[in-house]
Amino acid sequence: MTIAIVTDSNVSLPANLLEGLPISVVPLEIHHEGQVYKDGIDITPSEFYDLQRVAKILPTTSAPQPGAFVEAFSRAAETASEIVCLTLSSELSATYSAAMAAREAVVGALGNIRIEVTDSRCAGTAQGLVALAAARMADHGATTDALLLNIAHWRSTVRLYGYLQSLYYVWRGGRVPRTLMWMGKLLDIKPVLQLSEGKIGMVERPRTERRAMDRVVALATVAAANERTQIAVMHAAAPEQAEVLAQRLRSELAPDELFITEFTPVIGAHTGPGLVGCSVFRLGPRA
Repeated sequence: MTIAIVTDSNVSLPANLLEGLPISVVPLEIHHEGQVYKDGIDITPSEFYDLQRVAKILPTTSAPQPGAFVEAFSRAAETASEIVCLTLSSELSATYSAAMAAREAVVGALGNIRIEVTDSRCAGTAQGLVALAAARMADHGATTDALLLNIAHWRSTVRLYGYLQSLYYVWRGGRVPRTLMWMGKLLDIKPVLQLSEGKIGMVERPRTERRAMDRVVALATVAAANERTQIAVMHAAAPEQAEVLAQRLRSELAPDELFITEFTPVIGAHTGPGLVGCSVFRLGPRA
């Protein structure tokens, strides 16, 4: 029995981490002025944030079409006997529904192959760390049932934190009043976000970027719970700040693995360039 993992481009994983693993990534869609781009294929995160800065009409994002998952399932079935599909939180996107529709469409057409679609209840690099762990586990011969049990545990413990440079793009998307946006600008507020229960919410509004990064490090420390960790540092067109955060997390948490990656445009479309943050994945007690 061989197992393939299918996920979506929201995972924000560097390509080099996926080399040799049984995992495929279905791109979400980016829409701008009548054009449709496949995330990570037709447009990179850097290109997206450049576009976002200058566009009079902001680009938007959408879930993949079910047909994109049908193609991914069909390709995976060429080498795998079972498929586990892990999607972006259904609280944030229709990606899970698209994957379920694709599963129904291929039932029988791909023989008796087992396809399990599961809602990650995560987003961004939090989902990415779960998908990466699942792919590595599948590569080592785990069963589908064991994978599903582990995914259910991982998605309840992985954490994502980040801070914004401003509330401007959140306001442009209609999610905060204009007065709050201007107040944030005047006070140099850098809102801190967290992913919890499949939703993204604002937890604090520290003033200055230094305080915001301090808060993200503190939250990551609590999430690590003094265990071994894997950490993904993400940024939206802010590589220098991401490197500073990575250095601090290496020093204070000594993770088993840490990598830096560009943040998914799927969420960046709502938060704007300048977001910096991390996801923390616990690996178990320290020896």
